[in-house]
Amino acid sequence: MEPASVEEQRVVIKFLSKLGKNGREIFADLRTVYGDDAVKEPTVHKWLKRFREGRESVQDDPRSGRPSTSHSDENVERIRTCVNGDRRLTVRQVAEELNLGKTVVHEILRNELQMKKICAKIVP
Repeated sequence: MEPASVEEQRVVIKFLSKLGKNGREIFADLRTVYGDDAVKEPTVHKWLKRFREGRESVQDDPRSGRPSTSHSDENVERIRTCVNGDRRLTVRQVAEELNLGKTVVHEILRNELQMKKICAKIVP
């Protein structure tokens, strides 16, 4: 059996809170059902409080943060064009030529373009 998602466990917390169970009882029930995959007791109390204050959603609140701009479609195309022009380029050379980070170039090559280096050539 695959581990329960955090959202699934939050649904259980919400349900048991509506039945009038307290945090310790809910945590004990989660441990019985999910074992070591159960959320921690402080997490149960945090979500129990939220549900009792009227929260309905079990999803995380959206967070502010810096959006990723380096994994854009434009950069994927720039990397594809660069590599197709010369498959002997290293990740560092591509990064320097396109003014991108090495990690970004590597992730795009591996994850977006499904390319890897074989015998000093980047191939699909």
